[in-house]
Amino acid sequence: MFDQLFISKLKKTGIFFAVFTAIYVLFFLTLPYTLPFVLAFVLALWIKPLNRYIQRKMKISNGISSLITTILVFTVILVIISVILFKITNEAILLITKIPNIEVIKDYIKELTHEASKIFGQLDPTILEKTYQYLSAMMNNVLNVLIKILNSILSFVLKVPSVLMIGFITFLATYFFSKDMSFFNQNFYSIFSPQGKRRMENVIKQAISMITGYIKAFCTVILITFVETLIGFSILGIEYALILSFTASFMDVLPIVGVSIVYIPLAIYYFIIGNTFVAVGIMVLLAIVTVVRQIVEPKLVSTSLDIHPIMILAAIFIGLKVYGFIGMIYLIALIIFYKILVKVKAL
Repeated sequence: MFDQLFISKLKKTGIFFAVFTAIYVLFFLTLPYTLPFVLAFVLALWIKPLNRYIQRKMKISNGISSLITTILVFTVILVIISVILFKITNEAILLITKIPNIEVIKDYIKELTHEASKIFGQLDPTILEKTYQYLSAMMNNVLNVLIKILNSILSFVLKVPSVLMIGFITFLATYFFSKDMSFFNQNFYSIFSPQGKRRMENVIKQAISMITGYIKAFCTVILITFVETLIGFSILGIEYALILSFTASFMDVLPIVGVSIVYIPLAIYYFIIGNTFVAVGIMVLLAIVTVVRQIVEPKLVSTSLDIHPIMILAAIFIGLKVYGFIGMIYLIALIIFYKILVKVKAL
């Protein structure tokens, strides 16, 4: 009934989906134990061009250039993380102490609905009660999410000893990976025939190119959201602009709600306390951030991956809906590797 070539491709595709899913699940199940080495390997690949440049310019051995490169990169990363954590921790502590009790917020909401009934005439008490219950529930959920995020930041800071241990192991592993990268490559490719080696080199080259492109594109989208939020909040004179910007950019990966989970409650808060100008400014900024994201993300991600924007949008939305962030990464990675294998004519 069906063409044999189609059936053959279908079988290969099915085997690919099954193998990829098994590897993906195994990777995330073992990640708590292999995290330092995964980070080290990624960093070693990332600093490989810098390592070669230093080795060539300074005319030193691979071991010494790897040590210099590793120390240099880790110093820069440590300084950046330390400055960001110091600022965020201070803001988180102050913000937690200033978050009002939910009962206080409910009183504000009750007063707001009462004022609304005066403005729009005598409204049905049932409508007012439902509006009050809806707004109270929404604010309660937002406060719970915000407090969880802030507590997570503070608990991370309190776990500095274990983080330092992971960092130290990652540092050593990065140095050894960087120093012996050519040795690992040689041993890995030695198991293939000359033709298989060329094919595998092509697959790995395409994989690194597309994955790096996606990571750069995704990080660029989040960075754009963070910068827009930070600049906008700073102009509007909103307190704790840094931590709110980080929270908004982090929430940006969520479907439908996204940055709205930070912007809308903040706008409501400023409206309640009587600062209408800032409340309107926040909503205008939300519209700008949303429009920019909708324009930039599909175009940036699809261009870097050479994949149609519809497929990327579907992977992001379906993945997040089905299994959150991990589900989104799974579907995007599945599409990327399928595209790679099609390019090298393995599928």
